[in-house]
Amino acid sequence: MPSIASCNFDTCPVAASPYGYPPSSAAEAIFLIIHFGSLLACLLYSFLLAETNRWLEFSLPISIACFFESIGYGVRLASSFDPWNVALYATSTAFIIVAPAFVSAAIYFTVPEAINILGVEHSLIDITRYPLFIWVDVVGFVLQLVGIIISFSDLSPDTGLGQHAQVGSPIIAAGTAIQAVSLILFLFLFSIVLLRAAVANSQFGYTTFHPVHGFVPMAHRFKFFLAMLLISSMCLFARALYQTIVLGDGLNSWTAKNQALFAGLDSLLVGEAVVGLVVAHPVRFLRNGLEKRRGSGNTSIVAEEQRVVSEYYIRGGQLGTGNPQCGTRDRPERPNRRIGDDLTPLSSRTHFI
Repeated sequence: MPSIASCNFDTCPVAASPYGYPPSSAAEAIFLIIHFGSLLACLLYSFLLAETNRWLEFSLPISIACFFESIGYGVRLASSFDPWNVALYATSTAFIIVAPAFVSAAIYFTVPEAINILGVEHSLIDITRYPLFIWVDVVGFVLQLVGIIISFSDLSPDTGLGQHAQVGSPIIAAGTAIQAVSLILFLFLFSIVLLRAAVANSQFGYTTFHPVHGFVPMAHRFKFFLAMLLISSMCLFARALYQTIVLGDGLNSWTAKNQALFAGLDSLLVGEAVVGLVVAHPVRFLRNGLEKRRGSGNTSIVAEEQRVVSEYYIRGGQLGTGNPQCGTRDRPERPNRRIGDDLTPLSSRTHFI
């Protein structure tokens, strides 16, 4: 067989290419549009639609991820016409492998504010510790870079992947596995927060007491934002698990050369995670955290509400358990609010964001 550098669809089997298949031009174009469109939308939110908080700690990582993914799929689109070009293969593979780490970073930066709105008492750890997950991802990111450099260090335009790929791909897999562990730990902690907040909301109608705003129910758009955080994190974890298996088998393995698996378990999952987060951008869905309540000047009523629920949490231990000290068998009754208590009717309809 001639050198793959001179191969075309008439002279060489496509299975001899580094991809092992001809990348689908339609699929690559779709994912290129998705990520480039998400990049533009993210920048639009932060620099044109933001009023006060631009949420750059969210927008910049997402934008970097979208930029890297756009490069990766743009190169794969070019590879659909020449799948034997090893330089295109190495470029697309490298950018697509490392990009999702930035999406995870955006989630870790954003979730403390979401938990602050839900109620910090629902979190098993201090909310300021959630961004520490980024440092775990940094370790995985560095391993991925080292593995990529080793894997493609002896890449040949004539023969494709060299022997170093067998050494480098397990290192990339180790970096991806670390990111998967980080994501599953985060999902566990965040799920606990959502579960506790849901229980509190079902029993009280509110998830927490805010000293300034009092008891404020959640708006539907905030619930949508929480759902997107959860779904996107699950998609990123599933993708990391898939890539760990693929890279553990090696870049020349059957799993690495299966286009259907790649499209369904990498392209689609990362695309969903990015689109979900951009659609629920915190510039729109976490605007100023809490809406101010009108007419909440009667501090005695607010203080009494805080005291009742605080006693229930502190002395009762858990929601749904009896607590004689709170004067009820199942849960405490919040003080009755009347319009005459210096609270306007509008205050009972004020929602989170």
